[in-house]
Amino acid sequence: MRVAVGGYLAVANSFATQRTGLQQFQRSKLSGDELLDRMGRGDSAIGGFLRGAQERGWEVVPLHYFFPGLAGKNTDEGHRWAKETLVNSIRQASPLDGIFLQLHGTSASDSIPDCDGDLLRAIRQVIGERVPLIVSLDGHANVSQLMARQATMLIGVKTNPHYDFYQVGYQAARVMGGVLEGSLELKTAWAQPALVAPLQKLYVAPGWPMDHLMRLARNRTAANSRIIDISILGGFFVSDRFETGPSVVVTTHKEANLAREIAEELKLACWARRREFLTDMVSAAEAVREAMTTDEYPVILGDLADSGGAGTPGDGTAILAELLKQNARGAVIGNIADPAAVQEAIGAGIGKQVNLTVGGKVDRFHGEPVAITGRVRTIHDGVYTASTRFNSGTYHRGPTVVVDCGGIEVILTSRPCLVFEPNHFRSLGIEPSERRILVCKAELQHRAGMASVGRTFIDVDTPGLATQELSRLPFKEIRRPVFPLDDI
Repeated sequence: MRVAVGGYLAVANSFATQRTGLQQFQRSKLSGDELLDRMGRGDSAIGGFLRGAQERGWEVVPLHYFFPGLAGKNTDEGHRWAKETLVNSIRQASPLDGIFLQLHGTSASDSIPDCDGDLLRAIRQVIGERVPLIVSLDGHANVSQLMARQATMLIGVKTNPHYDFYQVGYQAARVMGGVLEGSLELKTAWAQPALVAPLQKLYVAPGWPMDHLMRLARNRTAANSRIIDISILGGFFVSDRFETGPSVVVTTHKEANLAREIAEELKLACWARRREFLTDMVSAAEAVREAMTTDEYPVILGDLADSGGAGTPGDGTAILAELLKQNARGAVIGNIADPAAVQEAIGAGIGKQVNLTVGGKVDRFHGEPVAITGRVRTIHDGVYTASTRFNSGTYHRGPTVVVDCGGIEVILTSRPCLVFEPNHFRSLGIEPSERRILVCKAELQHRAGMASVGRTFIDVDTPGLATQELSRLPFKEIRRPVFPLDDI
């Protein structure tokens, strides 16, 4: 059997001012043996699929893999180039017995609200209806009807924070094997409640609504051998399109009616718990006040609206401004992305006193620039390896400095980054367990990543284009009415 593998992981915050353009797509491209080698050594869905393909003795044809990063929408030029590059590689590789793609499921461009569906439709036009096209999805995918129609199977991760990509890819290879051998005939159903959920509440952990829904899905799958997979995707609320929000995709063997029945059941289960997805945050002033007075520290302050996992600039200053205002001590600002300030500090040198104006420079949605005075304590290349099972791997923050402002240490990076686990701090000589307050730019990953360090977790209602108060976002494409934007 001859199967092809590729990936398209563009993540779009529709409200962000930055764009992901042609150069970002071109720089991120992996092809040929490099794709097979890099992805085969990692814990990606492609890595899991490659293992399954090897076990079955398939000939694997590498297509292309794109991961241009998290920012605003793609430019039309960037998306179309990546799509045409992938589609042309499929034409050149044909005939193929099957195709596996790893997608994120949240991509949008200036004129195409559903880039993932647009890509799958273009591929289907080339390969026809009979070639199985199996697609893995990130847990935050906004699954469209177009995506569900074009793919033979959509299969999402079941964890959040996500650490089961490899297992999902391996399962995809098993299912494709059944299809190619003729022992499986896939039937799928898609359903979606009139709900959009903030990322804060998509945590899959005891006591959280998604954990209950995932348990329902596991139990339904275990109870009936004809159910191949049930994927509940939480959605990515800052990627504004018609189907933004949670969705359910069910795949069965031959049983189309069963797939529709289960999808509808879980759609109603999501809807019944809709109020559990409402946000739970406090103001920056309250959060800092509590963090300074509680005996249960370190305190982890979540800067949810400027998360490095949601495509925002990473230069939000609201919590820094409040820490300075309340004269906090033992605090660390996980990071502010400000390449100009980094270079100014590097130019001054280690041990030198600097007066910097940091953050708030990309737009005016994430707070105003803040003046700080302190000593340059650390200059670092910004590279570190995460210690967590999820979001594992090496991170590149660009040139990074630590400015010690007395009671507040400010980490300045050259690039936006997700701040979610202890090695982000330890790599810069900061032991997080010895600090009172740690500010993390993340939506929910910090709760799991900092669990070994933090004793109190407070999610802060900061300004920004990943605000968890959805009514503040200028939605245009999302279906209406939808909860909680509408009182239904």
